[in-house]
Amino acid sequence: MSRRFAVGVWCAAILTTVATTAAGTAGWRINATPSLPVGLWRVDAAGAVTLGMVVELCPPDSEPFRLARERGYVPAGSCPGGYQPLFKPIVAQAGDEVELTGEGVRVNGVLLVNSRPLAADGAGRPMPVLAPGRYRVEAGTVWVVSSHHPASFDSRYFGALPLESIQGTARPILVQGAS
Repeated sequence: MSRRFAVGVWCAAILTTVATTAAGTAGWRINATPSLPVGLWRVDAAGAVTLGMVVELCPPDSEPFRLARERGYVPAGSCPGGYQPLFKPIVAQAGDEVELTGEGVRVNGVLLVNSRPLAADGAGRPMPVLAPGRYRVEAGTVWVVSSHHPASFDSRYFGALPLESIQGTARPILVQGAS
């Protein structure tokens, strides 16, 4: 390998790192998971959150998330506990009733599309279990469930998340399936 080539590779790596860091600092994110449309998203500072809003959140360092990171459902990243931030839509907030059944997740009696909990992941390993039943969403928490993909790792496996885990609100900029 020539010295000129090695210097070129090194410069390209430095420029890529600087560009990626600058884009991340400016709120640009690439979603590569099927839980939501794949592509470029913009994250703005967290403010008041509402139902249906897609948020970027840092998962808590809990057993379901440790298992998810170990199995590759949640990649390693910059959040406390070493998790990558997740994009998830808010489906329930304080005062709502969530019912978890084998059929799926119901919020205030309405069944959410693609919300049936999976017994096993794609490799045949059992998924984390959240007890079936009715849950009243407590103040300071939200439930996040993606109806975009039936295999999304979301509140049907880990329950409510604290509002403090929300880092910002996310909106699609250039994603697959957008016209």
